[in-house]
Amino acid sequence: MTKVSPAQYPCDMDRLRALMQAAGMDAILAWGGANFRYVTGFANYFDNPGGSVALIPADPALEPVILVASWVEDAARADNRLGTIRTYPLWIEIGDVEQVRAGTAKETPKPSPRFDLGANMRSLAQALAERGLEAGRIGIEMNSVSAQAFQLLTEALPRARFAEAAGVFTDLRLCKTDWEIACMVKATQLAETGLLAVADAPLQGLDTVGLKQIYDAAVTDALAGDPDSGFNGTRVTASIGGAVSPVISGGPRVTGEELVFFDCAVSIHGYGSDTGRTLTFGPPGPEARRIMDAVCAGMDAAIPLLVPGTPMCDVFRAGQDAVRAAGLPWYTRGHIGHTMGLGMGEQGPYLSPVETRPLEPGMVIALETPLYMRGLGGFQVEECFVITTEGHRRFTTLPRDFLQARL
Repeated sequence: MTKVSPAQYPCDMDRLRALMQAAGMDAILAWGGANFRYVTGFANYFDNPGGSVALIPADPALEPVILVASWVEDAARADNRLGTIRTYPLWIEIGDVEQVRAGTAKETPKPSPRFDLGANMRSLAQALAERGLEAGRIGIEMNSVSAQAFQLLTEALPRARFAEAAGVFTDLRLCKTDWEIACMVKATQLAETGLLAVADAPLQGLDTVGLKQIYDAAVTDALAGDPDSGFNGTRVTASIGGAVSPVISGGPRVTGEELVFFDCAVSIHGYGSDTGRTLTFGPPGPEARRIMDAVCAGMDAAIPLLVPGTPMCDVFRAGQDAVRAAGLPWYTRGHIGHTMGLGMGEQGPYLSPVETRPLEPGMVIALETPLYMRGLGGFQVEECFVITTEGHRRFTTLPRDFLQARL
């Protein structure tokens, strides 16, 4: 199992400021989620909408500021790599033991029912004004902001101009450090451990919840004795038989006559893997064999193009065209893969027909050519690669085919 040292701060602030300046932004707001964690180094437990925001001015002479709840202030001071911390109250009561013992504790009003979003937006506006940026061009990833929060933000900053910053964050996070790559390699190894445990366990009568329980137990067992693993959780997407829609719980149960679609991930220090295979109980029938061969033909055609300089759309065309040529001429996808990083979901840019961006060393790519056949089952082969200066390196070690399971 790959060993990963304790969390290292991956964000290059000089690069971020250069990207902001190139985009004509005076400041940028990392609005919670992966962007907030990436620029601050702090994984905030209370990451509610408008509850975790980092303000980074483009001018390095102006100090950044982060906004977090008072409840997580101590943790933020321990992990945060930026400057000033502003806090806001939650509905909860936080006492000070020395004040209680001295009899000096005072009643302090709390927001109800949870926290004051408008006050948070006014606090951000004040921080911008203190830095002379209240009328500046402010970058923000619009997809991460609720309509309510954005309305309150614009009311607090009537002279500011807001610009879409998704591209800045994409460019900032696109090429990974060696430490980030090591996290995703370890996450992939653990995901395969869980998937192989599912294939090796008796599955008769289990639904998707039962499959996930086996997977989770195998992953946690593999981490026993490693208190510094950086483990953050798992994800399983599964469907059993011809009912190809994945379900959280319930649904069909394994009988041994069907295919089982299984897509899974593990998170290490926030960095996720993405692995998938289709389980079969015995030799697949000729129809299933033909479809899996076509799916694998798409992978085999796309993989040689995973080299620096290849436009992402060229990888897409090679993969989709190969599946079509292998006997599925109607096969059409919106993309056949995506970049990876913080989080366990899909991240752009995508290996799609409209993405002309070239592959670069340090990009981590999940490649897949899946097919969901109602009445038959889901066919999945998903693998992860890092683009290197010479070509690529594959994280995934499983054979590119059906994964044999047992009852």
